[in-house]
Amino acid sequence: MKTSSSTPHDRGRPETIRQMFDEIAPTYDRLNRVLSFGLDRRWRHKAVELLSGKVGGSFLDIAAGSGDVALDLGALRPRSIVASDFAFNMLSVFRKKLGTAHREGVALVSCDAHSLPFRDASFDGTIVAFGIRNFADRLRSLQEMLRVLKPDGISVILELTQPTLPVAAQLYRAYSRWGIPAIGKFISKNSSAYSYLPSSISKFPDEREFLSLMTQAGFTSPNATPLTFGAATIYSGRKR
Repeated sequence: MKTSSSTPHDRGRPETIRQMFDEIAPTYDRLNRVLSFGLDRRWRHKAVELLSGKVGGSFLDIAAGSGDVALDLGALRPRSIVASDFAFNMLSVFRKKLGTAHREGVALVSCDAHSLPFRDASFDGTIVAFGIRNFADRLRSLQEMLRVLKPDGISVILELTQPTLPVAAQLYRAYSRWGIPAIGKFISKNSSAYSYLPSSISKFPDEREFLSLMTQAGFTSPNATPLTFGAATIYSGRKR
C-alpha cells in the first residue's frame, strides 16, 4: 500500500513532507508490497492498461516515486517516458532501478505537480499512482495534467480509497488504525510517514466528489473503477 513521494502535499510545510518521503525511500518498495499484500502491482498494471490505446506514444508519470509505474509503461512500447517527482531520494532509487533493468529513453525530472515544466499538448497520456491525495491543490494538478495532454489524450489516476462495503470497511479501518502504522514503523523506522498514510486516505474525496473535480478541471467523461472492494480506485478522463 503505497504512500506517494510527490509534490508539496501541505502548503505550509513542503520541505517537511519532502524530507519525510526522502527518508523512507530506501524501504519504499518493500513496504508497498507488504502493506498492500502485493496488490499494488496488480492495481498498477490495471491502471497502465487504460493507456493501451496510446501504444507507441509519449507518457508522463507524475509523482513517479521509485519508478514502478514508469517501468510498467514500457509495455506500451512508448516513444518516450518522463518520470517526475518532488523527492530527490525517490528519483535516486528509480535511477538505480533503470541501471539494473538496462532501460533507456526514460527521463527523470524533479518538479512540482502543480506547475509542470512541460509545454502544452506534450503527452499522449499521463498517469499518477497513489499520489494525488497528497497534493495541496488537486484541482490545479488536474488542470496541469489536462494542459500537457495532446487532444484526445488520456489521464489515469490510481489512488488508495476507503472500501464502502460494511465488512470490508470495518476490516480496513482496523488495519489502517493499527496495522499500517505498526508495520510501517517496523520496516522504515519512520512512524510519521505511515501514520500519515491512513489519515491522507480518509481525507480524500469520495468517488462522486473526485469525478466532479475532474469535470471541473476540464476532462470529458471521467470514469471511476473501484478495485479490491474499493481499497483502491482508478480514475480516468480524456482531453477534448
